[in-house]
Amino acid sequence: MKKNWVNLFIALILYIPLGFLQVSIDYTRKLEELESGLLLMPGQMAGSLILSGFKGLAADLLWLNIENYWHTGQHYKMLPLFEAVAWLQPHYITVWGVGGWHMSYNIFAEVRGRERNLSKMYEKKMKQLSEKEKENLKKVIEIRDRLKKLVDKLSLSIGMEETRIPKLLEEISRYENILNNFKGSEKENEIVELVKPLISIVREMIYWYTQGIKFLKKGIAYNPERYDLYFELGWTYYHKGKDYKNSVRYLERAIKFPHPDYVDDLLAHAYEKTGQIDLAIKQWEKLLNTGFKTIAERAIKVLKAGEKFTL
Repeated sequence: MKKNWVNLFIALILYIPLGFLQVSIDYTRKLEELESGLLLMPGQMAGSLILSGFKGLAADLLWLNIENYWHTGQHYKMLPLFEAVAWLQPHYITVWGVGGWHMSYNIFAEVRGRERNLSKMYEKKMKQLSEKEKENLKKVIEIRDRLKKLVDKLSLSIGMEETRIPKLLEEISRYENILNNFKGSEKENEIVELVKPLISIVREMIYWYTQGIKFLKKGIAYNPERYDLYFELGWTYYHKGKDYKNSVRYLERAIKFPHPDYVDDLLAHAYEKTGQIDLAIKQWEKLLNTGFKTIAERAIKVLKAGEKFTL
């Protein structure tokens, strides 16, 4: 009898990883339509049995590990922990919001910051080259300048519309191939080795932005009847990705549920950014009896005059 209980306990423990896998499976199957009523699979059932009464403590410990990895720069160890916390507390909105923000903003910025040190080393090495060596590196220098602009613009201006991301990845793959096949002097090769990490930086920036987006969408799949994560996702698309079409898509879903006025405010701006001026005006009109009245009046006046209100 004792042996049977030991075997059962071992079997339950072995089922735990299925719970984490199921989060990804649910996401893949449910994401596009954001269906509710996600099924509890065997792995999740086993996890619930084992962690019953201790989920809060387990989640707290995982959060401590996330903080540790963040402060020690071990970013790639954070993603599975975010997934684990969300699995333990799928209806705790803050988990999804903070996780998505961490990925699309904090880790994104940390990765982007590595470019500064590379630039300092690059400029120092370039000063040591002869004009002939610089001429030999002409293509490499052009690639470096383009990659640096990409790093800057992804952070500040051009954003990352979903339709552009495959083209960006294809572009940097071409650069990677050119750099990998470059053959030059020792000094020239040192320059190439300082340019290659820029490709990784661009890839990682895109990766963490999209991981944040995916994480928020997964959170919506578990919490489809609240405005919060629709808004977080709409804001991330709007502010970080400059992906105004997708921003509108999710903000329109957010306003179907009880929500604060700032959600309507952001949707009005997003409508204007997508060229839907009539909808933007109607959205501003909804805010005339709120704390956004002064802004709404000015926006309506400017838009009706055929001018831009949102910069």
